[in-house]
Amino acid sequence: MPPAQATQLLAGGRIRPPARALERAGQAARRARAAAQLRTAFISQADPAGPGGPVPPLARMLRGGRGGQVRLKLYLSFLWFQTDGSRPVSLAYPSQVWAELIGLEGDTGTRRVNEAQRWLEKHDFITIEARPGHANRVTVLEETGTGTPYTPPGYAANRLRDTTAGLSHLYVQLPRELWTSGCMSVITGAGLAFLLVLLDQYGPGKIPDPTPPVWFSPKVLRDYYALSEDTRAKGMNDLRELGLVTVRRVPVNPDDFDLERIRNTYTLNLNALGPARPSTDSASGPAPQADASPSAAR
Repeated sequence: MPPAQATQLLAGGRIRPPARALERAGQAARRARAAAQLRTAFISQADPAGPGGPVPPLARMLRGGRGGQVRLKLYLSFLWFQTDGSRPVSLAYPSQVWAELIGLEGDTGTRRVNEAQRWLEKHDFITIEARPGHANRVTVLEETGTGTPYTPPGYAANRLRDTTAGLSHLYVQLPRELWTSGCMSVITGAGLAFLLVLLDQYGPGKIPDPTPPVWFSPKVLRDYYALSEDTRAKGMNDLRELGLVTVRRVPVNPDDFDLERIRNTYTLNLNALGPARPSTDSASGPAPQADASPSAAR
């Protein structure tokens, strides 16, 4: 069957991120990592869970409507700034700056970021140090949501690579273009979740070129990711519109005499994260100043 081709709407400029989001991402890229590191334990769980079983941090963070989308985008952005190889980098940017980076504007955007930060602190993903008259200082905790002090997964995995403990620090990477293209400002929570699911399906390490297709059943989606089929459909549609995935319908066991069954396969296309054109003209603001370590400034 012919594939349902992805169209590179974002890279082609037909999806227009907010101008301020592109400006903020360009400023951030001078201070942030080339790629954010994210433990796979955030996305999925190692053992399948039935109804009422444990829920991975990704699914927990998404629940609760639009607030989940802001929480996820904000936390991933915090991880993008973790440039020190062996310890967490504290961040002291105004909430308005974070809001603009992820595509939110005005007082409403600032309020939603503040709400997201309070949720992340309550659920042990970050700590917040209030500083009257200055931006709050945010320090990330480990992606597991257990309150464990943060150690960059690349550093931890390398240090423990000859032990079974190293398996808990396996990670995937989110390229900086996820922000600098403007994608982070326009992608939905479901779309971002399934981008992470696809990265998890490809596994740690560099994605092969050419990129092979992957597939997963509704049972895998439910037992390992605790995500619904409805969320999958919304997320995949969003990724297709952004040009980030190609969906192909292929027959299962095409040589059998049984009734032919069809499954969807998904091929990730990170090359679609090309430069994007802003939606409106906007005057550039000053680059935010980080309260971070010298290595973060570099």
